[in-house]
Amino acid sequence: MEVIPYEQKFGAPSKQQIIMPQQNIISQQATGKAGQQPFGGLQFIYVQDPMLELASCSGVLIRQEPEFFEQITGCETPNRYHVFGSSPQGFKYLFKCKENSNCCMRNCFPSTQRQLDIEITHCASADPMDPITTKFANAYKPFKCAICCCCRPELILTLTEGKVQLGRIRHICTVCDPEFEIFDKNDELKYIANAYCCQCGLLCANNFLGKMHEAVFKIYTPGNKDEVGCITKSMATYSELVTDADTYQINFPSGANAHDKLLLLSLGLMIDYQYFETDSSDEKKKKEKKKKEAKKEMQL
Repeated sequence: MEVIPYEQKFGAPSKQQIIMPQQNIISQQATGKAGQQPFGGLQFIYVQDPMLELASCSGVLIRQEPEFFEQITGCETPNRYHVFGSSPQGFKYLFKCKENSNCCMRNCFPSTQRQLDIEITHCASADPMDPITTKFANAYKPFKCAICCCCRPELILTLTEGKVQLGRIRHICTVCDPEFEIFDKNDELKYIANAYCCQCGLLCANNFLGKMHEAVFKIYTPGNKDEVGCITKSMATYSELVTDADTYQINFPSGANAHDKLLLLSLGLMIDYQYFETDSSDEKKKKEKKKKEAKKEMQL
């Protein structure tokens, strides 16, 4: 049986150029309604409907913001992510994703259990530094202390406007290979994503060896053994080696609509919390040591 590489089957978005806004003009990459809005004396071309913009993307790139303060102090800080939409010309900046969570919850409970609310905002000007953003959606993860099949972790996706629930993602109980179920707004199973547990990037997820390898989660439709897309945690860059930051590339299924793509984008964030935000025993000891050193410096 011939094996087709992922780069050939789904494309390799991580190798495409990331489109950053220039001084005066930002090109429109999507098919939605466009308009112009002056900001700081500049004219920006923007797309008014983020759903139309997302519908035109064949994939997205999710980059976690490095948390240097966390590495210095050992205290867990809220995660932030930047989402780029794929286009024939490269990647265009789409969303900012910011974790809203309690400080006690972040530092006392592992990322697999803690309650959090990820606020997804749309950046119309495609400028990551633009302070003008629109609250677009929320991904809510309730507190869950999973025991085998009981109390499994879930992520509920809701549109900010009208509080419309778009669907949910459930991390199901398996013996070896991790698996997620993606349900649409009618609570019907739409996709299944799983990964081979013996991948080095997953088996050694939170140490140096694991960071130097990819981890691939394949996306299937129910009852179909042929993958229709994939979520890949990329090899770590230098800044990612010294922080907890990660990069994910998502190749959407060909028949996915905008709601499905937003759910799969949220799945990429959930995978990060379930497998790549947990600390190894060595990293926990280092963080505890940093916390003690920080307390001593404050007392002095």
